[in-house]
Amino acid sequence: MDETLISDSQLVMLAGDAAFARGVQYYQQGMVINWDKSGATISADVEGSELYHVALKLTKQGLSGGCNCPASEGIDFCKHCVAVALAYRAEHTKQAQLAEGDTSDRIHAYLETLDKPSLVETLLSLIENDPVLHQQWSLKADAAFGVLDHKALKKRITAALPINRGLFRYSQVSHYFSKAEAVIEQLAEQVPQLPPEKSLALVDYALARIDKALETIDDSGGFRFHCEHLLHTLHIQTVKRLDWPADKLASYLYEKSFGGEEDRYPPIPDAYLDVLSQASQDAYHERLQQALDELPNQAATMEWEDRYRLIRLRDPLLKRATAAGDLPAILALYQKTLSDEKDCLKAAELCMEYEAWDQVEAWLTYAAECEAKNDYRWRLERNRLEIRLKLHRSETDAAAEQQWGIYQHTQQLDDYRQLVALMEAHNLAIVYRQRVCDWLLERITHPPEKMPSFWAQQAKDSLLEIYLFEGRLDDAHALCTEHQVSAHLLHNLAKALPSPDARIPLYLRLVRLYVKQTNNQGYRQSIALLKELKKSLETPAQYTAFAHMLTQLRSEFKAKRNFIKWLDEAFSDTLK
Repeated sequence: MDETLISDSQLVMLAGDAAFARGVQYYQQGMVINWDKSGATISADVEGSELYHVALKLTKQGLSGGCNCPASEGIDFCKHCVAVALAYRAEHTKQAQLAEGDTSDRIHAYLETLDKPSLVETLLSLIENDPVLHQQWSLKADAAFGVLDHKALKKRITAALPINRGLFRYSQVSHYFSKAEAVIEQLAEQVPQLPPEKSLALVDYALARIDKALETIDDSGGFRFHCEHLLHTLHIQTVKRLDWPADKLASYLYEKSFGGEEDRYPPIPDAYLDVLSQASQDAYHERLQQALDELPNQAATMEWEDRYRLIRLRDPLLKRATAAGDLPAILALYQKTLSDEKDCLKAAELCMEYEAWDQVEAWLTYAAECEAKNDYRWRLERNRLEIRLKLHRSETDAAAEQQWGIYQHTQQLDDYRQLVALMEAHNLAIVYRQRVCDWLLERITHPPEKMPSFWAQQAKDSLLEIYLFEGRLDDAHALCTEHQVSAHLLHNLAKALPSPDARIPLYLRLVRLYVKQTNNQGYRQSIALLKELKKSLETPAQYTAFAHMLTQLRSEFKAKRNFIKWLDEAFSDTLK
């Protein structure tokens, strides 16, 4: 196109200044519609006080045309003609830019040149040869022409999710659900146009159909997740549209949650709280409470399936009572569903949080009665809560002694710190800091008969942790000199020592430990440690000692080819 034929100056000459200015406004306001070009003829409609039709002709001699508005009468170049000319010019400029772009741009540009019949024929050919596209466009057509109904949609769901297929390969399952996605995506668009109860029935059916299909399809790859997500979202939206009484809606959700279909739906009621009225939420929780009250107080002796149902009934009620700060309701729920020490301990802890100290001991007693044999985890948790109760009663000596017992079992630094904090906060007569160290040293130097070796190792590591925590670096260094300790603790000591001279022997020891693992991970860790040590060196004598250390390692582990290779690469300047 010779753009000079549709330049602003050319349009001003054809229409005049006033008509040109009004035409620009019409174009900018998007009033040109149904634009088309056939050969040299450009036609379009322009919205104004009425809908006017413009026909322009573009030839080498120039631009001409007219409009059926009163100002043109099919002869004069009016403001509507200006608007259409500007629309054509903008589209032609866009086409030229697309033609110079990438493959997608050129395809876009080409499609813009086709007339409507050609586009329809091309698109129809693509749809007919692609089952997924055929499903999508079939639903679009049904919706557009008003022939879409819930029965037709149900048939499409059935066809999209065939059952008893026995699929287990990823490629098979992926193809199966990619075809289903096309229908489910259209379902998500079309179902909201149906009455809510019919919409609900369709979504329920689709979810049930997926559940049934999975009986013979191994979807460990999760290809169904997109379909399920769409249906879950649609189900929540449909529930919001229902104009049901609160009791009816509560019963429906209860049935979906406890009627053996719970795995098909989003979490009930949590996923629906934003769409349920307060009355519906209250009715649903009342339904849960009613079902819970009908069950016997025999949770501890129930089979797991029955106890799991009990817990599922309880948990939403528990969450609601906790949000309301209703301790009596919380404790009543725990009392009703009491089955193990975990519930008892949680109830005891809640009593402490709500300052109901008079009820704590009873729950701790229940926990002791429920405690499984050799289940040290919950026994320790109960002991920790008992310590809190003793402290509340100002029984500080007894609390500290119980904490001392906990430390003897765990030998964890946190338990040591808790013990020392108790001693210092309450000025206790027993110096537990020294008592712990003496006890650990005794286990290291005179281990009890038949004590497993890992217990002795644990004692060494625990004592080193305490020395490091207390800043007793000389004691820590002496302990590591006499005994083998865990590598990470030895590393912590090496980094904590103030003098590089003292660090070098410990780093050498660490490097040897890792190289002796005879694997690449150990070799890399050794190189990293050596680099870390080198960064901390300060004096020429220390660099000399470091170089000697590298030479010693190179000689000692010359058979470890990867280690030697990485050592030479990392310290080529030092090994010269």
